[in-house]
Amino acid sequence: YQGVYPVKSNQDRFVVEDIVKFGSSFRFGLEAGSKPELLLAMSCLCKGSPDAFLVCNGFKDAEYISLALFARKLALNTVIVLEQEEEIDLVIDLSQKLSVKPVIGVRAKLRTKHSGHFGSTSGEKGKFGLTTTQILRVVGKLKQAGMLDCLQLLHFHIGSQIPSTALLSDGVGEAAQIYCELTRLGARMQVVDIGGGLGIDYDGSKSGESDLSVAYSLEEYAAAVVRTVAFVCDRKSVKHPVICSESGRAIVSHHSVLIFEAMSVTGPARRNEYPTDLQFFFDGFKDDARAAYLNLAIADARGDYDTCWFYADQLKERCVEDFKEGTLCIEQLAAVDGLCDFVSKVIGASEPVRTYHVNLSIFTSIPDFWSIGQIFPIVPIHRLDERPEVRGTLSDLTCDSDGKIDKF
Repeated sequence: YQGVYPVKSNQDRFVVEDIVKFGSSFRFGLEAGSKPELLLAMSCLCKGSPDAFLVCNGFKDAEYISLALFARKLALNTVIVLEQEEEIDLVIDLSQKLSVKPVIGVRAKLRTKHSGHFGSTSGEKGKFGLTTTQILRVVGKLKQAGMLDCLQLLHFHIGSQIPSTALLSDGVGEAAQIYCELTRLGARMQVVDIGGGLGIDYDGSKSGESDLSVAYSLEEYAAAVVRTVAFVCDRKSVKHPVICSESGRAIVSHHSVLIFEAMSVTGPARRNEYPTDLQFFFDGFKDDARAAYLNLAIADARGDYDTCWFYADQLKERCVEDFKEGTLCIEQLAAVDGLCDFVSKVIGASEPVRTYHVNLSIFTSIPDFWSIGQIFPIVPIHRLDERPEVRGTLSDLTCDSDGKIDKF
């Protein structure tokens, strides 16, 4: 096993450098998906293991491929993974011009696909990868150029946050068949890169039905991969490959903790006693509001609390309309709000959600929540001996209405 860390997961310098440093004895490498990431990975891996892979994924133009070939000249164990069929022509042409013998991989578009929130990058309609027909054409071009021995790696990606080992085994089994077929066609295959997908149990449910969890442990994930690859290769009498993975989420999702302070809380005011001042304003109500108030009083006398809430809500709605028309003063409206809060408390309605203002910016500190709906575990660090009884939304201190966390 030789893993790589996809630097797109977190490009912070201290994160990437520590992964290279502590992964050196395990021949742990890096994966890049763009030219800036490739430059970053090259500079870091100069201090890593010489056997560690530098896997080059993503869209590639001539400049990207030239940079990857120069990395190989620098004695970095660079693998250029073809994401589109047209890239093979550039690789052949530039490698001959630069007199560099490349190590080439192909990314296969598997039929296996998972239907979860993070499964859109998998399957035959995935963003990158080659179909079986395109893979055969690549093999033909490499054979014609006398470079078929350069094809050594097969890459695929089922999708991030793979929910179950059954789906994982299905995808790995399909890829292993392609790997064996490429060996049969004359490629000097050595590596199966299973991509990302090792999931994290964000919500604690350990369930394959949740986008926020997975139904397996790290050991079960590894066993499913190894068992499936070994089974297919043994059946085809093919030498077992080096297994590579790009598990960025699993490596760095726990790398940091953000601590922030709740500065204040807003919520509806509560009255402990019946708002008697409402009677003083009763004469100012219009007919619709007066009728709703009388119905509320009758329901209260009967002890019919479900109906009480209906009429209280109706009273509030009528009074708001009257206030907008200018026939109700602000004191009367406030008194009605107090009455409705009192009724809600008496009948045991669910506690309204309160808004806690927290000292951070969502866009700066937790952009993944806002941009892709990523869920983060959030826990209090004070008052841990008290039972939580209030539902809350966390709102940051920016003026933007999107700056809030309402699911965690």
